[in-house]
Amino acid sequence: MPHLQLLNSIEKQALEHIAVTSRDEVSKRAKILLKLDDGKKYLAIVEEVGVTEKSIAKWKKRWTSSTISSETWDSAIAKANEVLGVNVGRPKKCKSTEASKIVEISECNKNQKFSRSKHHYHMQVAEEATLRGLPKLSPRSIGRILEAQLQ
Repeated sequence: MPHLQLLNSIEKQALEHIAVTSRDEVSKRAKILLKLDDGKKYLAIVEEVGVTEKSIAKWKKRWTSSTISSETWDSAIAKANEVLGVNVGRPKKCKSTEASKIVEISECNKNQKFSRSKHHYHMQVAEEATLRGLPKLSPRSIGRILEAQLQ
């Protein structure tokens, strides 16, 4: 019995692109859909991709229930982004320009004030950032921003 085509040619190209270029979890989701389109059985996909059958069924259902028609590359990418969750998660409170200002504040504070602990130091930076009109961030968020800048 022949299998049903899940993807059109443009969607297939878009998912192949996403499977190669995206982070691990999104890449796995794209690979699941590509393997389903190739006619692979759930058990084969479980072994190849390392996911559960329930996960395979979930992503197949999400893809087939999407209302976005993908007749162009941009619409296929948009559908993949929506279904696979490429841009999911809570939006960042702090933009990269604001992060660089926080690093500047941090450098100034290192020279000016002595801190009892890292947390206290991050608290000082957070207060100074708020005074300068940047978004109100927790000391832990300040710490994460500074750690990311060091890497």
